[in-house]
Amino acid sequence: MKRKLLLILTITVALLLSLLTACGVSQEELQNIMAQLKTSQAEQQKTDAELKTSQAQVAELQSEISELKEQYEIIGRTPTETAQNIVKRYHETHVYSKYDFYVCSDMAMDVWNMLKAQQIEALIQVGNIEKSVSNITEVDHAWVLAKTSPDGYLALETTGGYAVPVQDNSLYYDGWSFGSPREYKRYIEIRQEYNIRVSIIEQLNQKAQATYEEYEKEHNYYKELVDEFNSKYVGRPVSSAANTREEKIDNQLALAKEKEGQYSQLSELIKEQKQELENLAADMRGLAH
Repeated sequence: MKRKLLLILTITVALLLSLLTACGVSQEELQNIMAQLKTSQAEQQKTDAELKTSQAQVAELQSEISELKEQYEIIGRTPTETAQNIVKRYHETHVYSKYDFYVCSDMAMDVWNMLKAQQIEALIQVGNIEKSVSNITEVDHAWVLAKTSPDGYLALETTGGYAVPVQDNSLYYDGWSFGSPREYKRYIEIRQEYNIRVSIIEQLNQKAQATYEEYEKEHNYYKELVDEFNSKYVGRPVSSAANTREEKIDNQLALAKEKEGQYSQLSELIKEQKQELENLAADMRGLAH
């Protein structure tokens, strides 16, 4: 666009000079006209630059005004209103996504931080909003409790963008609390280790069950061999067949004992893992308030 304008201007100047020359204008007068034209062009460029600067300043001011407006709209007349505005605004600009692992834990920590920025004390709360649970290992959800009065809190459902008064669902005011994201992140780390050990115990239980079934099978076969030996060879002269059968019984007993030993080892491992689970659960309770 600028090149077009320059071309048009150049052509116009050339035509003007030709016209002036044809009309008998002197060389000195032409030089004065050209000087005035250059001065005019320089002033126009300066004006354009100043305009661009002014436009940039206006855009910056509009951005600042927008931020101030947003801040003003978040701050309510009371801490309760501010807390409600924060969780609502947060929900409007964030997406809950299990697939992307952007879940209630992340959202609770974000809203906690936004509340603290507005000088509102808050807790990250974990529990179950559908049923009462007595063990911290049974929790399946996280949200925020905003301190909206000297002795009262307001529950904020960060995945939905709304407040939950106690009369609507008292379970939002039950469970375990964390005073900061640092404490909560440590709880999450321990909970992840807890879940891993639960999975390990499940696998060990399956292995132990299969091993015990193998032991029962081998032990029952051992008893069958013993019963057969007693019915055929006990009280009779020793024979090579009896000796062969006794050897087979001994081998079967060893195999049954081997399976029994494997089952005992697995049972001991399961016991140790369960003790670790109890220790981890104690650590989680120790972090919570």
